[in-house]
Amino acid sequence: MSQQKNWRHCKDCGLLFFGGGDSGRCAETAKPHDGTGSKNYSLHYNKPDYGQNKWKWCKKCSIIQYEPSKGHCLILGDADHTSEGSGDYSIGQKKNPEAPGTESGWHWCKKCAGLWKSQGSNRCSYGGTHVSDGSGDYALDVVDNSSTDDKTDEGTEFFIVSELGDFVLDASNATTAGSVVYLWPYHGGENQRWRINSKGEIVSVKSGLVVEVKGGVTSGHGLILNPSNGSDAQKFRTHKDGTIRTEKGDLVLDVAGAKTANGTEVLAYTINGNKNQKWRLVSRWH
Repeated sequence: MSQQKNWRHCKDCGLLFFGGGDSGRCAETAKPHDGTGSKNYSLHYNKPDYGQNKWKWCKKCSIIQYEPSKGHCLILGDADHTSEGSGDYSIGQKKNPEAPGTESGWHWCKKCAGLWKSQGSNRCSYGGTHVSDGSGDYALDVVDNSSTDDKTDEGTEFFIVSELGDFVLDASNATTAGSVVYLWPYHGGENQRWRINSKGEIVSVKSGLVVEVKGGVTSGHGLILNPSNGSDAQKFRTHKDGTIRTEKGDLVLDVAGAKTANGTEVLAYTINGNKNQKWRLVSRWH
């Protein structure tokens, strides 16, 4: 069964959002969604025989939204949410009695099409507060009560997408130790697919080699692939601000010079908040 962890409850607007990358924007604060204190929820995806499907992740505001409703995206203004890069998520209804490990009380908002549970102002991106008229009582799987926002599902394959556009982390010679990791336009090949394991290693799906800061964790050093060796140079963590950080030194993955030419080097670099240091982990492109 395919499930994705790290969905979080925004403490300000009440919506469910994905906490494993760019946290979108909250209608209450006009800042990224804040999952402080949230449980860790897991959603089923690409499983049409489970619950209600056609729920999609919006790549702009980062919420889960029911696509047939054509809801309102805060970042896109009057436009509908965009489901580019999303899997097809399925959400179940509450059972009586409530199934162990689930939490009910979630509702579809008829205005923004998001999934929400009363929290904070309950402000809707379409104006006013969320409205649940016509909604069922949805139940989500609860993985644990941790509010940590930088963990990913170890079994999920990701494209690691730069906020500079449709460019992803790539290693053309992914089966060769010492190969350079760089930026490349998306094409969907295995050399662009990655997993992040429990040790914090970014693992190539194609070869099992892991991303390493060449020569040790130093700002300005590039990335290569190597066999796992347990060193600090191979340990990373995702962060809710969209950065991918080294476990030691708190450097971030940085597209050199914010360039988008094919083969642009990706570095470990001191954090500066710029767009070339922001990434999204996308499990399905289309």
